[in-house]
Amino acid sequence: MCGAGLADILFPMKTDNPSVLEQTSTFILAGGQGERLHPLTVSRPKPAVSFGGAFRIIDFTLFNCLHSGLSRVSLLTQYKYEELHRYIREGWSDLWGRTSASREPLLCLPPVSGKRYRGTADAIFQNVGLIPAGSEFVLVLSGDHVYEMDYRDLLRQHMETDADLTIAAVEYPLPEASHFGVIQVDATFKVTHFAEKPAIPHPLAYNPSMALVSMGIYVFRKSVLLGALDAVCGSGPGSDFGHDIIPALIRSVRTYAYDFRDRTRAVPRYWRDIGTIDAYYAASMDLVQWDSPSDLYGNRATQQNIARIDARARVGRTVLSPGVEVEGNASVYDSILMPGVRVGTGARLRRVIVEEGVHVPAGFCAGFDTERDRNHQTVSEKGVVVISHEPGAVRSRHVSELEAIRCR
Repeated sequence: MCGAGLADILFPMKTDNPSVLEQTSTFILAGGQGERLHPLTVSRPKPAVSFGGAFRIIDFTLFNCLHSGLSRVSLLTQYKYEELHRYIREGWSDLWGRTSASREPLLCLPPVSGKRYRGTADAIFQNVGLIPAGSEFVLVLSGDHVYEMDYRDLLRQHMETDADLTIAAVEYPLPEASHFGVIQVDATFKVTHFAEKPAIPHPLAYNPSMALVSMGIYVFRKSVLLGALDAVCGSGPGSDFGHDIIPALIRSVRTYAYDFRDRTRAVPRYWRDIGTIDAYYAASMDLVQWDSPSDLYGNRATQQNIARIDARARVGRTVLSPGVEVEGNASVYDSILMPGVRVGTGARLRRVIVEEGVHVPAGFCAGFDTERDRNHQTVSEKGVVVISHEPGAVRSRHVSELEAIRCR
């Protein structure tokens, strides 16, 4: 559960001129099913999946909103939305309200009864009535990314360039850029071209190994957004920002990219899209490197204090979560143990993700024989084993069925 202590761990509160914040309405797109994160998303939406031990994926976007001083924020939810609503209600409502007397309560908005959000743009289109007359800007965010951003810097650039649309962008390795919208800009960072998930991404001229990709973060002039939504979602067949709204606007309105960069070190800032099991695993392993680009904990002791590790167990390079127990003679390396996981005596895990509440039986083995693992568990393209509550996965009441996959 979130609290003031976790907020302080990430970054301190700032203050700023509130005028632009009062003119901004913010929507967080948090309704995706997260099919490529299966089976972690069988019982919960992707934004509610545990990440980094004490967090959920949605926490990063919400912390950014909180510390940017945004006062009008709505989460647009859909798949398994009850789980996410409960988490927001129990983990965020008090923290959100007590940090500012002028901040409006967080809203969680599933589609109205009998309807569905057809896509990211359609989700905003169905909720345009929430944008008050006094709003000049609309900030659209994704609820499934891990990063730290002060949105006031983004809004400030949007105003200074007199843009109709500003797209937050970050340099990303060229081989992986085809999973995102790829942007081309001129010397002033005015957007000249946009391609959604191109088969052959356009490389940066000054660094051909990288491309400039959209972070799924947009600032719109309200009138421009409403016109585009009406044309695409209201009158046409479109429903998505990346495929429909953004390409159309780039051809007709002032569009700039916001370069998400560490100005002091002159390097791209940390941003991860948690879209697949392998992406989730890689971002999680970032946290346990000694030179981690994203140390959520401030110091490593914080993570160790939330789990119970038997003195005879061996645990290394592993993300530990609240309520985790690792029993004697077990070994766990390069893995992720979600909240409430118990690893039995003598179990051996390597490159494994264990879902919340799963009890790994004594002597159980995973991560050492890929073909055997595939017969019983979900295994990613890069060989990461996911032990979950899905059929065939480890359950404490099915220990007798697991003899065949114990360590030899």
